[in-house]
Amino acid sequence: MDINELVNKRKLRCDNIISGILIIGIIFLFIYFRLFLIMSLIIYPLSSLFIYGLYYFYRLFTNKDRTIIMKVVKTILGTFYMLFSAFMFWLIFSYPHVTLSYVVFFVSIPVLLIGLAAILKGSIVKVYSPFYRKLNVLIGCTTLVITFLAIYFVELNFVLSLASLLLLLALNGIMRSGLYLSEFGLSLRNFKNLKYVFFIMDNLIILNLEEDFKL
Repeated sequence: MDINELVNKRKLRCDNIISGILIIGIIFLFIYFRLFLIMSLIIYPLSSLFIYGLYYFYRLFTNKDRTIIMKVVKTILGTFYMLFSAFMFWLIFSYPHVTLSYVVFFVSIPVLLIGLAAILKGSIVKVYSPFYRKLNVLIGCTTLVITFLAIYFVELNFVLSLASLLLLLALNGIMRSGLYLSEFGLSLRNFKNLKYVFFIMDNLIILNLEEDFKL
């Protein structure tokens, strides 16, 4: 049996559509909003670095097999990543022409992509539970509408706009987890199943199957 037969082509189609829209969006920003694009090349890597620092601390509490030296090293690295990224954020947003509304703009881009992915995965990919597919399409459409409203009214109410985007991120994360788990018959009601979501997202199950086929 060819391992390629295990790859769901509908999933790849969704990823290709999202990648294409992302490339078009980057070209659009390059033509009309170059300053925003240049800032994005700094903001998003720094955000990833900050999250990576948080992940280091998470691993410290969940992995009991690490030695004292490794725990100290991970603590130092995690602290450095978080402090460095926070300091760079402070420098960027202390610039006079960069207002707090830029925070909403930077958060809105991944939220829009996540909402679009929810619509595509719910409507195109057939292997998921019909309930979660419909729910993700509904959440995806709601995400797109609310995100545009948050951008439009950011100057009137920054806190409400940012809170709406963060709430949408959390809601999409929960719904997407339920969608992914439903493919393998796992329920979102059991919180222990959430740890499998990252394995599914990273295609580690397919990689393990590939190793089994080699044997």
